[in-house]
Amino acid sequence: MLRDHLTALFRLYVNPPAALSQILDRGRLWFAALLALVVSYVLHYSDLLPRITFARPPLLTTALLRFLSFLPGEYLAPFAVLAIVVVPAIILVRALAGFGSFAVLLQSDYVTLLICVLMSWTAAYLPLTVLRLVIDTPWLDSVLPYAASNLCFFVLAALSVRTVFGTGLAAGFGMAAFGWVAGVFGGGLLAVIGPALYFLMSPFVLYFLYILFASDFRSFGDSLRSRQRMQQQLEISTNNPHDADAHYQLGLIYQKRRQYSEAITRFEKAAQIDPELADAHYQLGRIALEQDRFEDAIRHLKDAARIDDKLALSDVWRDLGAASLGAGRIDEAASALAKFTSRRPYDPEGLYWYGKTLVKMNQPAEARELFDRCMEAVRTMPSNRRAAVRKWASLAKTELRGIGS
Repeated sequence: MLRDHLTALFRLYVNPPAALSQILDRGRLWFAALLALVVSYVLHYSDLLPRITFARPPLLTTALLRFLSFLPGEYLAPFAVLAIVVVPAIILVRALAGFGSFAVLLQSDYVTLLICVLMSWTAAYLPLTVLRLVIDTPWLDSVLPYAASNLCFFVLAALSVRTVFGTGLAAGFGMAAFGWVAGVFGGGLLAVIGPALYFLMSPFVLYFLYILFASDFRSFGDSLRSRQRMQQQLEISTNNPHDADAHYQLGLIYQKRRQYSEAITRFEKAAQIDPELADAHYQLGRIALEQDRFEDAIRHLKDAARIDDKLALSDVWRDLGAASLGAGRIDEAASALAKFTSRRPYDPEGLYWYGKTLVKMNQPAEARELFDRCMEAVRTMPSNRRAAVRKWASLAKTELRGIGS
């Protein structure tokens, strides 16, 4: 376990997405927290060296109290701010965007995101910590080195959000920015109320909090542990040369994390084991479409549609139409999207792509109708689904401006 965690930590410098995926698969909260606390302690330890050199018991006691302090710049402050402010703030943005209630998302994703964020913070500040140990120069206490470490942490935190939630890169950076700003204000608040929190160090208070919240705290990690166990079982199942589904399920995991090369490898292996596994061809087509490899997408999606004409509630035809439009095959796109919208007349994405196709075919009136239907479909969508499709209404509105009245 130690080797896995350290490997993932140093891998963050060269291949962050792969490292974060490894953290999700093998990570443990206690180890990530321990690494962060060690780096934080060593980073600030030199501040006390002149006093500890002439050590007296009261000074050692002061050092211990400083280690437990919640004040910014103290040893425990980074962990406190990340755990209490930054990660919940990011999850709050996710909830406000319509992807679930805050309580449910906190229960399912808090520990997962916290592990990634703690490891990201450790990786960002580890170089500065090492430099402060080996080089004695006032420059390392200036703003610039800490700003560089903060920038590194911000980028890694954004990639963590992207990996955990499967968002786009822009959304990942936006959510990380909100969390970082919340962390700044949270750190300031802790500076004000921090001294009042020393009572939490009382054994009686700690025991009472344990009795009161122990089951809730333990349940926070249940979702992560379940996913990790499932991942391990799937990895074991791939040893069976005839088990295409294990490779397919692993491919879905990597696809959600946007690790497309690993996902493609798994889906291709699944299709190789079972050439009639339509879902594997479909996901290969979706990845190719995401990467603007339109001809590859058309090939895979046609294979999937040949095997199962109604695959994924006929989404295969919608994606085939989008890929054909991207490749400039306008007539094929119109045919596929006409079939899809006849089966799913209220799907915003399908209506948008069909409208785009009709614009290319110089049919503005018909395209305008489809864009209007797209926006109406989003407006009438249940709230728990609206977050995933609202972008199509925005794109349709933009297209309507281009068409004019």
